[in-house]
Parts: sequence; C-alpha cells; structure tokens
Amino acid sequence: MTTALDQYRQAKNDYLKLRNQAKKELVARFNELASELFHVQRELLEDFGEKVSIPSKAKKTRAAKPAKQAPSKPQPPAAPPSAAAIALQKQIEKQKKKIAETQAAGKPIKAVEDRLYELEDALRLAQVK
Repeated sequence: MTTALDQYRQAKNDYLKLRNQAKKELVARFNELASELFHVQRELLEDFGEKVSIPSKAKKTRAAKPAKQAPSKPQPPAAPPSAAAIALQKQIEKQKKKIAETQAAGKPIKAVEDRLYELEDALRLAQVK
C-alpha cells in the first residue's frame, strides 16, 4: 500500500522529468525559430536589399481590461484649437509624410523622428495653455 508521502515523491519526480523535457523542447523550438529568422533576414537583404534588424525585445500584447464605470463629472466644452496648434498639427503631418518618404528611400530617419517628437511636444504644450 502506498502512502501519501510516496505518491507525493513520485509526482514530484514525474514533474521534474516533465519540466526538463519541456525545457529541452522549448530550447529546440527557439533555436529552430532563430535559424528561420536569420534565414529570412538574409533573404530579404540578398533579394530585396532590405536590411531588417532583429528586435531585442518582443512586443507585449495586453488584453483589454473592461473599464470601470466611475461616475464622471460633465466635461466642459473643449476650446477650439488655436492658430498655433493648427499650424503645429500641419507641421506634424508634413513630418510624418517626410518620415515615410525617408524610410522608402532607405535613409536614416532619426533626425526626422526627433523633429516630429519636438513638434508633438510643442503641440501638447500649446493645448495645455
């Protein structure tokens, strides 16, 4: 007759074996995917001249949480945007188009993105005032 302690020890051993097996399978799958990723990256570069860097972190996807319905106070009507805000919005749109054109040309976009961020910050400040 087996005791609860013997059953526990057996279950623990089974768990450790299964855990090690799962770890080996996950590592093998990771290596397969990494190999395929490098192969696709090389093909893109050789066939299309497109240099794609491998992301250092995976993007997190979060499930949308249902929003809690809190009693809200009626919002005052928003003031119409000022002339400065409208001008900044137009400049932002131009910068976004410029980023797309620069990316299509295969040129670095860091400076253009920085300018876009500056304009967006200026717009936020203009809207707060």
